[in-house]
Amino acid sequence: MKRRKLKPAPRKFLDTRPFIIIGVLLLVTATLVLKARGTSQDSASGQEQVEVIPTAAQEGVATAPVAELGRSPATAPTGAAASMPLSPTQSPLPEEQLDQFLTSGRPILAFFHSDTCVQCVRMTEIVGQVYPEFAGRVALVDVNVYDRRNQNLLGRARIQVIPTLVFIDRLGQGQGYTGVMPAEQLREQLAVLAEES
Repeated sequence: MKRRKLKPAPRKFLDTRPFIIIGVLLLVTATLVLKARGTSQDSASGQEQVEVIPTAAQEGVATAPVAELGRSPATAPTGAAASMPLSPTQSPLPEEQLDQFLTSGRPILAFFHSDTCVQCVRMTEIVGQVYPEFAGRVALVDVNVYDRRNQNLLGRARIQVIPTLVFIDRLGQGQGYTGVMPAEQLREQLAVLAEES
């Protein structure tokens, strides 16, 4: 009997591993590009009407008196100085500041951010440049979302995305903006709040 040599069977399918890896890399890249593009858009899509942030009294939370705690919240530092942690004897907590301003009917810019995200750092710089023009007419409540002492306020305000700016008029009606707001647009929003006071 003559032995026949067996030929290897022809491959019917290509090895798909390289295509899967390339596909995953393309998907990750596209996701990152879309995410970066979405947070840097200057369109009004970042604006939204928000519910009024209830005061601590409305939420049933006790707050400490703020009058004897030192520096006025309206004169709190902005920019790089604003990101430095303050002791309770220097300034009241942002939640206490917000409650005080809501009660007094003062226009408020509530700025929710962290010190680590790129968009938050950019927005902090913009607020530091623009806000001083309005410091006497619009109160600033600077809220670092990663400070554990601010967790109750984050729940009350229902903050889910940072950076978030909430513009609250003297009647307590708020309008929110998420993402990086251009300096000129921030100036316009603050001017509207300042005129209403």
